[in-house]
Amino acid sequence: MEARLRSWWQKIRKYRVAIGVIAIVLVIVIALIIAGYWFDWTGFNGYNKVTITHIISSTNAGTVTKTEEYQPGRALWDWLQLLIIPAVLVIGGFWLNQIQRSREERITEKQKETEQEISRDNQMETALQEYINKMSELLLDEELCKPTAKEEARKIARVRTLTVLPRLNGRRKGIVLQFLYEAQLINKGEKVVDLTLADLNGASLYFAALAKTDLSGAILGGADLTNAVLCGAILGADLPPGLHPGWGKFSGATFFQADLSGADLKGATGIVTEELEKQAKSLKGATMPDGTIHL
Repeated sequence: MEARLRSWWQKIRKYRVAIGVIAIVLVIVIALIIAGYWFDWTGFNGYNKVTITHIISSTNAGTVTKTEEYQPGRALWDWLQLLIIPAVLVIGGFWLNQIQRSREERITEKQKETEQEISRDNQMETALQEYINKMSELLLDEELCKPTAKEEARKIARVRTLTVLPRLNGRRKGIVLQFLYEAQLINKGEKVVDLTLADLNGASLYFAALAKTDLSGAILGGADLTNAVLCGAILGADLPPGLHPGWGKFSGATFFQADLSGADLKGATGIVTEELEKQAKSLKGATMPDGTIHL
């Protein structure tokens, strides 16, 4: 009820000028009607209609006949009949105009939202392509995927990865991770790009092939790992001291039918072991968050 009253009040405030004009017009009309009853010449109070008839021919030629007929004044119903049609037309026109305006505002707002969404999508696509291009240069010019790659090149690759991920949606985060995997930059035991604190929240890794990768320290809250192949991958690692505890790395992640055989989840946070066992396709040889080995 309170919300409805607030909504009505907002509408009144929005159209207060139009409502004020209508109110002023009504006050003026009512004042004129009341004033009209003060003067007899307006006919509002009723009057005697006098009719004079002159007989020119016949036996009564020259006779003058005077007839008086009382004309009643304007009653309330008369005024209602006189004003109700214009009032209905005015109110109906105003109402239709507001409906049309509201429809146009909704269309405009929807178009604006669509344009903003397209703009954001274009920005994310540009950021992703720029990242892939820059990383490709490092791969070609600095031989980033080889053990002999310079430490500076490794740091640049990590910084670019950590910088671009928060700007992307889940699907594009999955593309970045798959790119790193295909470029052999996150292989277990030969990791080139350190993903500690990498923002992979909500990443779409549906059917992703990430076997024997090192994802330790990456934040994968809400990620979709359905049917992902994570055999032998390292997924667990304690987060750095002082990190806000709300940053659970796997809070809300989906592992439905994911192959986690041999995966190392020790130290992973946000995982409910019982739920993981229900979802995962295979946990054979996996090291669980509590340190146990799943047989």
